[in-house]
Amino acid sequence: MTRQARLPQILITCAFAASALVLSRPAALGAEAGNRIVGIESCATSGCHGGGAGKNQVQIHRKDQHANATLAMVQAPWSTQLTQNLGITTPYTNARCTVCHTPFRTVAQDKFVPDLNAAKAGDGVSCESCHGPAEYWLRSHTRPDYTHAMRVSIGMREMKDLYNRANACVGCHQNIDPDIVANGHVPLTFELDDFDTRETAHWKDKGAWLGPKRWLTGQAVALRELSWSLANQHANPGASRGVKVMQDRWTAVSWVLRKTEAGRSLPAGTDYVASQAASDRIARAAANQDWSKESTMKLMRTLVGTRQEFGRGNAETSPASAQRGFLLAASLRRLYLALRNDGGMAQNTNIEKSLDALFEFTKDETNFDGEGYGRMLEQIDIELAKG
Repeated sequence: MTRQARLPQILITCAFAASALVLSRPAALGAEAGNRIVGIESCATSGCHGGGAGKNQVQIHRKDQHANATLAMVQAPWSTQLTQNLGITTPYTNARCTVCHTPFRTVAQDKFVPDLNAAKAGDGVSCESCHGPAEYWLRSHTRPDYTHAMRVSIGMREMKDLYNRANACVGCHQNIDPDIVANGHVPLTFELDDFDTRETAHWKDKGAWLGPKRWLTGQAVALRELSWSLANQHANPGASRGVKVMQDRWTAVSWVLRKTEAGRSLPAGTDYVASQAASDRIARAAANQDWSKESTMKLMRTLVGTRQEFGRGNAETSPASAQRGFLLAASLRRLYLALRNDGGMAQNTNIEKSLDALFEFTKDETNFDGEGYGRMLEQIDIELAKG
């Protein structure tokens, strides 16, 4: 399979529906179970989130890709073939599609307040898709005497904590039925730091060195979810291309995580159940881990130092190596940007060209040039050594 420019393609066509999947899982509602959906217009008044600067979150959201997730179901160049392969007449009414692209359409009518339905509540991925049904916390969440913990206790979904944010987003940004991938849907790559910085954000995260923190938290959550999916996969793994893609992704994510200090605690082998538990522990700790220029540079040097693990001596199949190479390139880009944004590193066009080249090498999965890829890693290492 030839990989097109995967990360931009994912962001354009598939990565809109952050956290919407939880609405289809009753067990995931937790404290929200008693709340009903009130709709985007309840948030959009001028005195609330539909006002001017500082209160214009709804206007910002409407310019974001999440708001256009419904149209994204038919905008991808492969969407028509996908729906034909799956026997879907229209994706707008099929729960396999709407669960992420327009999640309110999968919600029972009794989950809406009276006189509201999915169409009125907000198409695409709306406010309550991420923040939770707002019936009981809508009026109180702006009160100055209410703490954030109090708001969460009455049903507002916790999104400030990176661990909880990753949990909300991974449902649609990665978790996808292998059968859908086998029939033509592009595989999804979950990258919390990239998603957070590319999105038209209507919030502000506080602190420095958030990039590596988001990156590590997201990768650990990604591995946990992949581990869960593979542990619960009852079909013959060799019978579905979608499962094989998932296995290659699991191998790639676990390989990168093992290069971090936190990832050393991951169990050996392919014990998916043990991996699920271990990666969740890593994610929880990563959400509160402090990073610095030194720790970020150390990890980047470690990752570029893996060049000997690519090439002729590598026993992996070409697609698996390309998956690993793609994830490594994405990780290096996040760390490089953190060093520039928080560490004061000057722009290095040689590093940037080498990073672009790494992605180019991974496009052709069936003929992945591991030796050429390794030479690009060496070039980055040389540039980092210059200080």
